[in-house]
Amino acid sequence: MKKLLLLVFMMFCLSIYSQSKNANFTVIKIGNKYSKEVLTAAFQKADMCGNFYFSKSNDIVLDDGSVVRLLSRKEMQNGSSMSDTCFMYDDAKFGNYVWSITANGYVAKGVAVTPNKSYLKS
Repeated sequence: MKKLLLLVFMMFCLSIYSQSKNANFTVIKIGNKYSKEVLTAAFQKADMCGNFYFSKSNDIVLDDGSVVRLLSRKEMQNGSSMSDTCFMYDDAKFGNYVWSITANGYVAKGVAVTPNKSYLKS
C-alpha cells in the first residue's frame, strides 16, 4: 500500500512539474464553451509568437469569455527558448481580435468586421 501511495504521489508531482516546465501561458478563467483541457491543449500547440510582451502579461479573451494569460518574458520560468522577436515592447497595442478555438483544437484569431454603410444601403 505504501508503494502504491508513493507511486501515485510521484506521478502527481511529475505531472505538475511537466506542466509548469517551459510554460508560457496560464488559464485564468474558463468560459461556457471550452474546458480547461481544451484551452490548455490548444494553446500548447499554438504558435503565439508576436503576442507576448517583454515585462507584462497579455490576457487573451476568447469568444466564450475564457481568459488565457500569456506570460511575459520576465514571468517565464528559467527564461525561455523563444526568440526575442516573439516579444513586443510593453507599449505596443494589439487590435481587438476575436479569439476562438476551432473544432479541430487550434487557436484562431479573427477580426470583428463591421459592415460597410454603402453596402447596407443597396
